[in-house]
Amino acid sequence: MIVSFDEISDDARIWIYQSNKLFSNDQIKIIKNRIQDFLNSWTSHGNELKVASKIKYCYFIIIALDQNTSLASGCSIDKMVHFIKNLENEFGARLLDRLDISYKINNEIFIANLKDFKDKILKKKIDNTTIVFNNLINLKSDLVYNWEIPLSKSWHKQLIK
Repeated sequence: MIVSFDEISDDARIWIYQSNKLFSNDQIKIIKNRIQDFLNSWTSHGNELKVASKIKYCYFIIIALDQNTSLASGCSIDKMVHFIKNLENEFGARLLDRLDISYKINNEIFIANLKDFKDKILKKKIDNTTIVFNNLINLKSDLVYNWEIPLSKSWHKQLIK
C-alpha cells in the first residue's frame, strides 16, 4: 500500500539513491510514475508493503518502508535494486555508486566522485563546515537531523587528514 511520504512513520526504513546528474522536471515525472508502478507491485514473501517515496532536490530518490507492518526480505530488496538499475539504464544516471559524494555550497548541490572530493578537500574548496549528504542513514526521522550535516559530523570527516 502506497502512502504519502509525510504519512509514513518516522521510524520507517529508508533507502536513498543519489543520482550523479540532475534530473529534469520531465524526467522526474516519468521517474515518479515508474516508482509508483514498482511500489504498487513490491511485496515481501507475498505480503503487501506499506511504502512511500520522494524525490528530493532533483537528485535523490528516497524509498521508505514502514517496518511496523512488514519487513523487506532479501528478495524484495533485490527487486528494488534491480528496479533502480533499470532506472539507471533508462536515464543514463548512476544511482548505485557509493563512491559519488554529494555536498552543498551556498545551497547549490554538487556531486563528485571520491577522488575529486578528496582533491577539493586538499585544495580547501571543501572543509569541515561544508554540508554533505549522509546517504547511509536508515530511518525517515534521520532525514531531518542526520542527512544534511556538516562534514565534521559525518562519516566523510575521515577523508580530512
